[in-house]
Amino acid sequence: MTRPTRREILGFGAGAFAALGGAARANAAAPDGTEWLQRRLREAARAGGALRLPAGVLRIRSLFIEDKITIIGAAGGSVLQASGAGPLLRAVNIPALTLENVSFDGGGARFADRRQGLLDLTDIPKLAVHGCTIRRSGGRGINLLRCGGRFAQNIVEDVRDAGYFSLDGLGVDIDNNKLRRCGDNGVQVWTTSAGRYEGSRIRNNEIVDIRNLSGGDGAYGNGVSIWGSGFVRVEKNVIRRCAYTAVRNNAGHDVEVVGNDCAGFGERAMYAEFGAKRASFRDNKIDDAGAGIALANAERGTDIGFVIGNRITGLHETHPDDEFGPIMSWLTGIEAESNVEIAGNIVVGGWMGVRCGGYRQNIRVEGNELVDNDYGVTFQIGEGVGPAVIARNKIIGAKKAAIAAIAGQDILPGDVARPGAAAKYPRLTIEGNEVG
Repeated sequence: MTRPTRREILGFGAGAFAALGGAARANAAAPDGTEWLQRRLREAARAGGALRLPAGVLRIRSLFIEDKITIIGAAGGSVLQASGAGPLLRAVNIPALTLENVSFDGGGARFADRRQGLLDLTDIPKLAVHGCTIRRSGGRGINLLRCGGRFAQNIVEDVRDAGYFSLDGLGVDIDNNKLRRCGDNGVQVWTTSAGRYEGSRIRNNEIVDIRNLSGGDGAYGNGVSIWGSGFVRVEKNVIRRCAYTAVRNNAGHDVEVVGNDCAGFGERAMYAEFGAKRASFRDNKIDDAGAGIALANAERGTDIGFVIGNRITGLHETHPDDEFGPIMSWLTGIEAESNVEIAGNIVVGGWMGVRCGGYRQNIRVEGNELVDNDYGVTFQIGEGVGPAVIARNKIIGAKKAAIAAIAGQDILPGDVARPGAAAKYPRLTIEGNEVG
């Protein structure tokens, strides 16, 4: 194909790049611009690495980025619209890629492999995606493998799988994006081995209306899903209406979940489970969920955590699918098992304010305000349980007991908050609690 003339380039600007406000007929009539745009990308890379797109809509099949480049959309909006299924933009093993102010529209065609992204990028250490829209993908919105950089002020919406997926990332600043109407998860940050340093920051995002199209009992349907990743921070996000949880940390190490505003979940709002280490949940607001925060599965290696300064309200029993396990501790504000500090939280309503569950190893429950729960604090008893401290909590309006013991799945009668009642439980310290 011959090099386009200036007249032909201008023709693409006025023709194939149909006006954004035009009818759908104009978009459908636009010619396929894949080869033209692919050639422009090569020319721009040779000339210094920047390509400015005209305003409008250009229909393309799939573009492959071969070298470091910056692609910038027009102020009036530049849309690259898929004329088939599968990734719209692919790049592998380039030093840097910048995408700015470009809309990528997959048209909703189902991908043969939904694990691919409309933007499908591998081994890019300096990635910058800023001010873009990624929508109507039949797979993931953006799919990253071993990439680092920044993903900021973008909109990801109406995608079949995860809105944002990263595997073995090099640390990405995921900042101030809007992710909505995703089929399985909002943001997924995973590594191939538990505890591997990842270092991403997921902050200031709005994550809403996350479904669970693939089923199962929690792998999908989460606002933020972390598996194995080390030193990830989930901070100051607004997360609403997820089929399962706001933040689910499976096997992640040193993951901090701080200052998030969360409401509307079919299961527990926040988890650290299945081998999570040193998980921290601080200053989060949780409302309208089946339960609040859990550090669970100590028998699978979950160990050491901090649950500090959270506010949990509006718990109500939910059943996100018919096969969900019956032992979930519905309406429990905070549940922990091994080496956890639970301090300065407020839990209003529900079944249990705080549960020291599982094998109960070294749990400290101090300075919490537990209001109108059936049970303020419960603790597991039995062979093998470790030490626990329940001290200086304010327990108001407990309907059945301020503090109660659990044997197996049975809550024992009586209130252990009464003077002397705790003496028969070894390795348990109860002191200075205010009960009213």
